[in-house]
Amino acid sequence: MHRRATRWLLALLATVALPAVLAAQTPQTIVLDGVNDFDPSNLLDADAGDTEHAPLDIGNVYVTNDAINLFVGVEHDQQTWTTVQIGIAIDVGTPGGGSTDPWGRQLEWSLAANKPDFIFYVNLDNNWQDGLMWDGAAWVSMGAGPGAQGWVAGTNTFKELAILLGTLGVTASDPLNIEVWVTQDGVNKGPLDAAANDASQLSTPGGTLWETPAAIPMFDFLAYTVQGAADNDPPQVTQALHLVDSEVRVTFNEPVDPVTGGTPGNYAVSGATVTGASVSGNVATLTLAADLNASASLYTVTVTGVEDVAGNVIGAANTACFMVKTVVFRGNMSFFLSGQSEPFGGFTVEGSPAPLTWSLCDNMASSDTGGGVYEISADFCVPGDCGAGTAETTLEYKWVYDCGTYEPLASNRTHVLSLDGNAVDTLEVWWNDQDPTQFTLHDIDVEYFVDMNAYGVLPADTLSINGSALPLNWNVPSETELVDDGSGNDAAAGDGIYSALVTFPAGSQKNVTYKFLLNQAYECNTQGDRTVFLNDELYDTVGGALGPLTLPVVHYDRCTATWRAVDVVFRVDASGHAVPGDLVAVNGTPSNSETPSFSWDIPSLNPMADDGVAPDDVAGDGVYAVTVTFADSSQIFTEYKYLLNGAYECSDMGNRGFNVDADNYDAAGTPQILPVDDLHHCVDTAVEGPARVVIEDLRNAPNPFNPSTEIRFTVHREGRGSLRVLNLKGETVRTLRDGWFAAGGHALQWDGRADDGSQAATGAYFYRLELNGESSSRKMMLVK
Repeated sequence: MHRRATRWLLALLATVALPAVLAAQTPQTIVLDGVNDFDPSNLLDADAGDTEHAPLDIGNVYVTNDAINLFVGVEHDQQTWTTVQIGIAIDVGTPGGGSTDPWGRQLEWSLAANKPDFIFYVNLDNNWQDGLMWDGAAWVSMGAGPGAQGWVAGTNTFKELAILLGTLGVTASDPLNIEVWVTQDGVNKGPLDAAANDASQLSTPGGTLWETPAAIPMFDFLAYTVQGAADNDPPQVTQALHLVDSEVRVTFNEPVDPVTGGTPGNYAVSGATVTGASVSGNVATLTLAADLNASASLYTVTVTGVEDVAGNVIGAANTACFMVKTVVFRGNMSFFLSGQSEPFGGFTVEGSPAPLTWSLCDNMASSDTGGGVYEISADFCVPGDCGAGTAETTLEYKWVYDCGTYEPLASNRTHVLSLDGNAVDTLEVWWNDQDPTQFTLHDIDVEYFVDMNAYGVLPADTLSINGSALPLNWNVPSETELVDDGSGNDAAAGDGIYSALVTFPAGSQKNVTYKFLLNQAYECNTQGDRTVFLNDELYDTVGGALGPLTLPVVHYDRCTATWRAVDVVFRVDASGHAVPGDLVAVNGTPSNSETPSFSWDIPSLNPMADDGVAPDDVAGDGVYAVTVTFADSSQIFTEYKYLLNGAYECSDMGNRGFNVDADNYDAAGTPQILPVDDLHHCVDTAVEGPARVVIEDLRNAPNPFNPSTEIRFTVHREGRGSLRVLNLKGETVRTLRDGWFAAGGHALQWDGRADDGSQAATGAYFYRLELNGESSSRKMMLVK
């Protein structure tokens, strides 16, 4: 028998013993701020150091209560680990309870003497929280979403949760059984650490069982008795929401008196008349004379005269605010439907928050407005900040066809709902972002040429090409070879230049990514893919009216990096800005040399001169110059800015940019001389031409922002890239994504934190998107 199974059997055969109660505990009101302010007497379990890896380890577990809430505190530091989740189970002494895990993790309670009546979960990656109650037959969610249950988790090393005693249905002297565990995202993930169930946890100092096909039995709990505590504090309004027509739901921090809480005159809703009120626990439901419309301003609910069950009267200025915004979802489905058979199915929108759900076809069915355009609108209510006058949340959604087919996007669509002065947001998209203007109307021939002279290719070697659009694919072995035999479009046999002609049929995506393979091994392992734009307005086929798209000769294994060193001459006109004695310099994307010749460092590696000595033409004319050598394998697309006395120019604009041209210039006497720039006059210097149209509509909202902003953009050619937040020195503050970007619309959130989890300082930042050799930057402002 497996040793772990033996331990479970022993635990089953033994009388299930709950841990001995520690010293008398102390009632406390805990401030949920990620700082441990529990009294030492409220330590329920010291569990630290019993796992193989610290990010899985539960430390001390604390429990206390006041007259209103049960408080649970857990020491835990996930460090840089991802997909970590924490669960809390509470048994309130009922004869029943749930034996399964509501999040589908591999743990179960069927053999336990007591079974959970409540389970609370938090996903530390995205702060998704859920509170679930066993209703006798199934787990029922009491509210799920980012921050929905009030956990203070995130990057804090102390996790805290408050649960209303009224929600649990317990009072002073009632016994509770509590368990805490750490798991990870995944259907085969079990309890990696557990406070009471040490014999069941899958990580010990001797090793970790990362996945298990069977649910792990949980037996034990930590015992706790609800402490008696006086309630001397008045109730407070914590939230108000408009989720049902002609109703507003007001939530208090504790149960309130049904009489005073059910008096309509104790409530005022801006722009509405309250005609009725009823109370259930800590929630009052207000009936309005008429429904509330979407508005560009916040609605305010003011509460007076309401008492808690102890008779404490609510204080002055107890208000809550919310935003009501209408969202119009408009999907252009014509291109998608052209590949479907009639009669067509319908389209729905699935997502979150409410009224959206991820349950298929339960609501949000759109209407066909003609021309393949489907539309539906819905009102969303978002909690607001009365003092700041703001409200914001992130909407996630996808279109679904015929109640079963989601858009095959790599990730959910996102949109920030904010109080931006508009009562209505219209989200207009193509199914799967398949805009027909991004597909060719006729066949296009593309001629490829690759210089292999530096690689000593042997007669038996093969050179081939793979890509993202048919007839190319990503299969290995490749199905499309290039030749150097003088046939087809190959000019001369044996010259080391390999050639191929590929015909992309009508209906191909215009944005094509590709790579070459030598003997079925891909080039450019540490670089992005190559790209080509199939412009059907300029090209067609060999012998056609427009002719083929003939690409220049490229060097193998140099997709986004140079194939030889290049001297680049930078020149800037500093007239009117610099005086004798000032230091003019240039910084930018680091070069590939072991000691970089180009970087963002201050002081700069490249002071410039206006002394008439080459590369400067004329002394004292205000034009400064310097030669920078970019080593072999430096980035082709290079960003840069000039500095005056150590301060960057154009602090409110993005970086300048150019392509290092190793095909026409070198470091052996043929330098690449850039046009003269004007200091403090930064314009987009990106290379022109259809092949450069990769990124459009880069923007963020809100701006200025606090605490978070959404960065949106459109990618016209899929490929590998990055989106980074930079400070004014050009240093990376946060990498929001570094990887593959699909063609279509994108939206990413920045929460104002650096890569190490620390809060970024107030001030100006740039966000820079680099993709397929193109770069675009914008400025944003973080405020407090």
